[in-house]
Amino acid sequence: MEDYQKQFYNTLAEKVKKKLIHRNFNAIICSTLEEAKESALQLIDEQAVVAFGGSITVVDSGIIDSLYERNQQIINRELATSIEERHQLMKRSLLSDVYLTSINGLTDDGILVNMDSVGNRVAALTYGPDKVLAFVGMNKVYGDLDTTIATVRNKVAPKNAFRLNLQQTPCVRTGTCGDCLKEECICSTLAITRRSKLNDRITIFLILEEVGLCV
Repeated sequence: MEDYQKQFYNTLAEKVKKKLIHRNFNAIICSTLEEAKESALQLIDEQAVVAFGGSITVVDSGIIDSLYERNQQIINRELATSIEERHQLMKRSLLSDVYLTSINGLTDDGILVNMDSVGNRVAALTYGPDKVLAFVGMNKVYGDLDTTIATVRNKVAPKNAFRLNLQQTPCVRTGTCGDCLKEECICSTLAITRRSKLNDRITIFLILEEVGLCV
């Protein structure tokens, strides 16, 4: 990444961090995804039960492998052998001690915007796990709330549809949201989280890199 881009992300991150703290979130600025991973590992007690939602950024960070290496208790839905078992593991994840995730879009005023399919990821963010650790590249800061919602719906969600190899949704034919109600639709729940009710529950790692799904 060019130096000017890093400087831009750092300046923006300082602003967003203040907004997040004002909204009762914890916010930690990290230069790299690796730094965010190491910082997160320090916040996770080795006796804690850890779960995670579907996230390119979480997977790319390598934190899941690091947790397995230190024999962490992990609820891993990816190990399920059936749809029924997968849903049971996702339900158990809501009672985990620590939940790892990312955010689909973040406003420059510190509001979290997520589009979810089943709803397990936004459910965990909203209520359940004692701690939520969210990895967010600064490339996911899209502007004001209307712009962020529009970006998540019209760019992020369609790209995820392609990533998941969907076949029936309008977005895989046109590249933009068709406001569909197809069985394959991954846009069941649009969640706007404007503050954390509990202090010290949700930590946002602002990463000065372009990580995750870029638009």
